[in-house]
Amino acid sequence: MGGKAFIIVIMSGLCTLPSCFPRHYHLIEQNKTWSEAQSHCRQHHTDLATVASKEEVDALNDVLAEHDQDDVWIGLHGGWRWSLENKTYYGEGEAEFRMWEEDQPDNHRNEYCAVLKDKEWWDYRCHDKRYFICYNGTVKAQGQSRFILVRENKTWAEAQSHCRQHFTDLASVRNQHENEEIFSLVSKANHQWAVWIGLFVDDWKWSDGSAVSFNNWNAWWSDGINTQNCMATKRGKWKMSRCSDRNYFVCYGAADEEPQPTPNGS
Repeated sequence: MGGKAFIIVIMSGLCTLPSCFPRHYHLIEQNKTWSEAQSHCRQHHTDLATVASKEEVDALNDVLAEHDQDDVWIGLHGGWRWSLENKTYYGEGEAEFRMWEEDQPDNHRNEYCAVLKDKEWWDYRCHDKRYFICYNGTVKAQGQSRFILVRENKTWAEAQSHCRQHFTDLASVRNQHENEEIFSLVSKANHQWAVWIGLFVDDWKWSDGSAVSFNNWNAWWSDGINTQNCMATKRGKWKMSRCSDRNYFVCYGAADEEPQPTPNGS
């Protein structure tokens, strides 16, 4: 279908907080990735749907009655990001570069930090102690590596603190060449086991920046974040899905928002 939108108003009771103001939910029947859906909602409404109470879940499910069996995007997202947050450090697509081992990350035992093991990446428990790779952004001499193998067993958080105190940060790996460079550094040191890099799981948050104070997760899908870092709703419950999947989605706006036109393909 084109840009057909279903709208419902949530009427709050005696509530004066901005977070309690009623929202309009808009179901957009266009297949988009999570990021494309977010852009659409911000352009035509307020943002992808935020849901903060059981009443809002019920209202959202009413909107989705005709699509109860389908994955439909809402605004909850989270996932893996680098400790080094300086956006100028990353070229196009480099912050999203990954070298996961097959079937990784699997969050086998609450594993929310990444290691380089051989030439691939694995998720490990952040409180494990192991060697780590720092990045030194002050290196200017040609041919001198910006990556430093620190041969001290530390947790991921301890390693991050060490790198930030003595260098720049834990190492980000932006491309295949840097992955090979770090692996070579580790191999030359005759250290063949897993070492920390700067990748870790960020907390879930709503697209509009709201804190997550309520959840409606399907228990089967709520045991961690892996390669599926965006949230969809299906059969009345929330589930993690790949952000690159293309689904219908739900936007929201304030109670006094005028509905915006949603032309085909927008």
